[in-house]
Amino acid sequence: MTAKQDAIVEVVDIIKRHGLTLEEVYAALQNTAEFKAQKSSSLLMRIFGYLGGLFVISGVATFIGMQWNDLGPAGQIMCTLGIGFCMFIAAITCTTDEKLEMAATPLFLLSAVLQPVGIAVLMDIFSSGGNPAHGVLFLTGVMMMQQGCAFIAKDRTVLAFTTLVFSGLFLFTALDLLEIPADLIGIVMGVSLTCIGWSLDKSKHKPLAWLCYLIGTCLVLTVAADILRNTPFEILFLGLSCGVIFLSTVARSRTLLVVGTIALLSYVGYFMDKYFGGLLAGPIGLILVGVLLIGAGVAAVKVNNKYIKQKG
Repeated sequence: MTAKQDAIVEVVDIIKRHGLTLEEVYAALQNTAEFKAQKSSSLLMRIFGYLGGLFVISGVATFIGMQWNDLGPAGQIMCTLGIGFCMFIAAITCTTDEKLEMAATPLFLLSAVLQPVGIAVLMDIFSSGGNPAHGVLFLTGVMMMQQGCAFIAKDRTVLAFTTLVFSGLFLFTALDLLEIPADLIGIVMGVSLTCIGWSLDKSKHKPLAWLCYLIGTCLVLTVAADILRNTPFEILFLGLSCGVIFLSTVARSRTLLVVGTIALLSYVGYFMDKYFGGLLAGPIGLILVGVLLIGAGVAAVKVNNKYIKQKG
């Protein structure tokens, strides 16, 4: 595909994901006065919303830090869990008013930080010992359910992000408590995050897809490298890296392309240093194989365009 064809595919995907009409797209392309006003107001609301959220975060954090030792148990819980929950309710309320909607994102994020701190403080005050991992499991489970239910109700990207964070921590803690091997945990979480990224990439929450792709594929590749290193099957890592690169072309993800390329080059460097050392045969062989692969790719594209596409 050419750059223009790639852009057309991307534009069509955005139009479908956001449910835009041709009239709305045409009005935006015409750059009408109404569209200019909407664009300016949206940008202004976003800027003030983020700035306001930052000032709120700074003020709350400063106040709690200054008064922490004098607050006592009840005050510490109210200044963390209480304020965090109030901000969560305020964020939910903001989503119902178009004028206040931009303030919802920073409020959701702040509540997602304060509430876990408050739950941790609550458990620290009233707990009687035990395995700390059980407390982490309870904390992440409560937050996962809250954020997940809010995401289902409001379908906002920030809630998808917080739900993923707490779900990942909950799953990791649960698998660790079940004494599942660390390599298997990494594979399960890596594959799961990559699949979630694929789903997000086809939705309006696409901005989160790259993060899921990055963490998921890095986990899988890191664990695979650890398992396959110094075994007769370590060449399989090369195939796995190529698989990530192939997946990047299907998913149209630069993140997957970068991760796969870095993994491929890292393995090639490791392989060359291990088996060839300072010999010239290795680099020359790799150059020849690379040239052959590029030539095969060009030939395949020509055959596809000349014979297959026309028949389709």
